[in-house]
Amino acid sequence: MKQQEIQTLIDRYLDGETTNDEERRLRQYFAETQLVPPEWRPYKALFAWEQREARQVCCDAIATHPHRRHRRLAIAASLAALLLVGAGVATTLLRQPQQPEATRNYAVIDGHITTDAARIAQEAEEALTLVATTEEDTFEALNILEI
Repeated sequence: MKQQEIQTLIDRYLDGETTNDEERRLRQYFAETQLVPPEWRPYKALFAWEQREARQVCCDAIATHPHRRHRRLAIAASLAALLLVGAGVATTLLRQPQQPEATRNYAVIDGHITTDAARIAQEAEEALTLVATTEEDTFEALNILEI
C-alpha cells in the first residue's frame, strides 16, 4: 500500500470511520512492515498491542468458555449417575434369591404368598370392581363439588 493510502486509513481509523476490512488492512500493513516512518511508530505499536490482546482474549475465552465448563460438569455428572445406577442395579440383582422360573411370579393375598395364577386373576378382578366407577358416579361427584 502507498503511504498516502495508509495515512488516509489512519485518519479514518482515528475518526472511527474505518470498516473491518480497512482495519484488517492496517493491522496487516503494520505487522508486515518493519520500517515505518517515525510518526507512524505509535500506530505500529498500537496495532501490535491490539493483535496480542485479541489473541489473548480469544485464548482466554476458549479456555474459560462457560459452555466448556458446563459440558465437562455435565459429562462428569452423567458418568457419576451412570455408575450409581449400575451399582444399584447390580446390588438389586445380587440380593434377589435365585428361584426356579415357576416360583418367581407371585402375589401376596391376605398376607400369604400365592403363585396360583387363577386366584391372582380373580383377586385382581374383584379389586378392580371395587374401584370401578360409572359415568353416573363421575357426574354425581361433580354435583357434590358444586362445580
